[in-house]
Amino acid sequence: MTTAKEKSSFDMVMKNLNKEIKQIQGQTMKGLIRSAALIRRDMDKTSPKIPVDTGNLRQSWFTTPYPHKTKRALIMGFSANYALKVHEEVGTNFQRPGAGAKFFEASLNRNHKQILNIIKQEAKVR
Repeated sequence: MTTAKEKSSFDMVMKNLNKEIKQIQGQTMKGLIRSAALIRRDMDKTSPKIPVDTGNLRQSWFTTPYPHKTKRALIMGFSANYALKVHEEVGTNFQRPGAGAKFFEASLNRNHKQILNIIKQEAKVR
C-alpha cells in the first residue's frame, strides 16, 4: 500500500524538477526526450534498478508529448498496472541484483542536474 508520505516524496521531486525546467528559456522537445532516455538508461544500470520478474514492467516504459500548443511537456512513466505498487515496495527483496523500490524517484534525484543541462543544451537560441 502506498502511503501519503511515500507519494508526496515523489510528487515533491517532480514538482521541484518541473519548476526548474519551466525556467529554461527555449526548451525543446528534443531536450525533454533526451532527458527521458537518460532516466530510462539510468534505471536499468544504477541501483536501485527496475525490478524484473517477467520483464513486463521494464518493457512498459513510455514517453509521450503533452498535447498542448503553447507548452512543451513530456509525459513519461510505466504503463504496467502494478508499476506504482512495485515502485513503492520499500523493504522488498527483488530477484534482480541491485533492484529496489523507488527506482524512478532515485533516478530523477541522481540525474537532476544532468537533466537540466541536457534541456539547456537543446534550448533554442533566441
